[in-house]
Amino acid sequence: MKRVYSIFMASMLASCGPEMINPSESNSEEDLTAGQEFATVSVGVQESSTPLFGLAAATSFDMSLENCVSGLTYASIQDTNPNIDVYKFDQDCVVKLNQFVYGGVTWVPSSGDPFTSWLAGDVATFEDSTDNTNTIRVVVASQLDNPVSGTEQISYTFSEIQAGADETIAKNVVSDSHAITVSGQSAPNFTIAAVSFTGLTATGAGQFGITLNCANAVSGSVAGSDIACDGVPLSDITYKLIQDTYSGTLTMSDASALFPTGESVVTVGTDGLDFGDATATNGGFVTVTLTGPDAMHSNPNMILILEAADTSYQYFNIDVTTLTYTP
Repeated sequence: MKRVYSIFMASMLASCGPEMINPSESNSEEDLTAGQEFATVSVGVQESSTPLFGLAAATSFDMSLENCVSGLTYASIQDTNPNIDVYKFDQDCVVKLNQFVYGGVTWVPSSGDPFTSWLAGDVATFEDSTDNTNTIRVVVASQLDNPVSGTEQISYTFSEIQAGADETIAKNVVSDSHAITVSGQSAPNFTIAAVSFTGLTATGAGQFGITLNCANAVSGSVAGSDIACDGVPLSDITYKLIQDTYSGTLTMSDASALFPTGESVVTVGTDGLDFGDATATNGGFVTVTLTGPDAMHSNPNMILILEAADTSYQYFNIDVTTLTYTP
């Protein structure tokens, strides 16, 4: 299951007291008292409560403080030293995320799609520092106020798109309409447990029912309507079956553009499957009848895509093995 995690800075005012501080050389005869002109900002990693597909927390990160009109800069703000001081009322300051480590991978800003403003809502693509084809989506959730108020929170959120195991619908399945049980490589957070071919439309589009098995035992129950896969309530999952016009690989922008029109929602009481189900042994859900592209024989390649919280996705390549005739 994907969760979004926030790399954040929670601003806290330093407690006032008689001790005097002097962070830099000053010509003034009187030093500034802590808490009057400075704000202490704590840096850390916090798991967001937003339920998304499985996403591990960042294990480390590196940020920098730049652009302040006061001239204050910090070249490297790391999780190992989580406290920095900033001037209240400073202007144009931004805290930039330079890299972070997640899943054993060091993620760095891509050259093709970097942050532009570094303000709240700005979106960038980060890439694996050793493989630029492996990417992740990062959003500036909140940034320092302009001017700095000393009470703001700074956070970055990141999410990814995961490809599930491919599934090929065998000729015998298409021809006799029986479901098949498949095995496949585990993928967060579902695998395909079964596919049934249920009919053809008047335009030759195949109709399918697909059973999704949670990668781990579901929590809760259908009866209680609180069933969830790895913390994601099944009722929060939407999905759709589309023609594969993407050569089998979806990007984050491809996936987000496919929603929110034409998708189906998991209805827990009708579609949900409890742990120990005969087909989905870990529990999961059965899709509604999904219609593929017209002229199935000419358009046999499809993609099943799942979405959670408008941010994270999992998809499966589903291909029909077309019939041939050899005299």
